[in-house]
Amino acid sequence: MMDEARRPWHLWLVGFLALALYVMGARDYLLSAALDADYFAAQGYDDGGVAYFTDYPVAPRILWTLNVVAGLLAPVLLMLRSRWATPTAAVAAGAQVVLLVVTFAFMDRWAALGAGIAGFDIGIAVLTVGLWAYCRWMAARGVLR
Repeated sequence: MMDEARRPWHLWLVGFLALALYVMGARDYLLSAALDADYFAAQGYDDGGVAYFTDYPVAPRILWTLNVVAGLLAPVLLMLRSRWATPTAAVAAGAQVVLLVVTFAFMDRWAALGAGIAGFDIGIAVLTVGLWAYCRWMAARGVLR
């Protein structure tokens, strides 16, 4: 009972919201990797957007995979109050930031997918870095063990 008192209410909120975000991200990852034509059409991708994912290089795909897997695990570990939530969230954030740098600088993501998707991706990166910062804060407060 004493452990539960140390768990702040907002830990559940942050954990569930981050998990929901990354469940949607995992769906996007799987459908994009499968080159699902219906999914691409529903997202409003034109032929350039579909081609972008058709020729997706291995290195960015590894970063994307790391981001999705770590992004799914980090909020679960956070809600379990595991000290591993912080490094796992750091992997998710690091992979996301490096992926954005690579795809914007070298793969012309902005032109291929448009400003709306680019802005959304930047927002996801900000939220993922925020999750890592939150995990660090919970670790510093002694909530994670």
